[in-house]
Amino acid sequence: MTSRAGQAAGLLAAAGLLCGGCSLLPRAASPAAPASTAARPAATSTPQPVPAVTPLASLLPFPPARLQTAASLAGRFTTAWDSWSWQQSPAAWLAALAPMAAASLQPALAQAAGDRGVLAQRAAAHQTAAATVTSLQVRDLTPGSVTVTATVIQVITSSGGTSRAAASWAVTLTPKGPGWLVCDIEPASTGNS
Repeated sequence: MTSRAGQAAGLLAAAGLLCGGCSLLPRAASPAAPASTAARPAATSTPQPVPAVTPLASLLPFPPARLQTAASLAGRFTTAWDSWSWQQSPAAWLAALAPMAAASLQPALAQAAGDRGVLAQRAAAHQTAAATVTSLQVRDLTPGSVTVTATVIQVITSSGGTSRAAASWAVTLTPKGPGWLVCDIEPASTGNS
């Protein structure tokens, strides 16, 4: 344990030395010079101005409020994506998603809505799912898109009882005017990284 603490202290000291020249960090006071018998002229130093730190928000490709809007849309889209009923027509499920989706995503949504195997399974078990988003996190951010990871709890009710499932989706959005549109949704473990 002592050796780990010594290593950590050594790493911190080395990091401090490396960061001593960083322009964003204020300069630490120099240790006192050792006393000497020879007289030296007094050094005059002009205080160096501390550079202004750029606010993090100004480095982002979108203002924080706009990113919040994107995350909110990702949450609404994911809730609609993971909520369905065996009595709901594919067209009704699509109608809930379409206003939030980019035109490029519409064919994939139509294909997912019309999956006969999935629809038959839901009808046979009289399944209904209600999704609730439990967390949203920006995963990737570029000047042309933002990918939000949405974690969902889905309560599935069927003729066999009720179950709960957790899922995590990567939802990619692109700006459209002052708003956003979803252009992709995939499992967070495999997509949109």
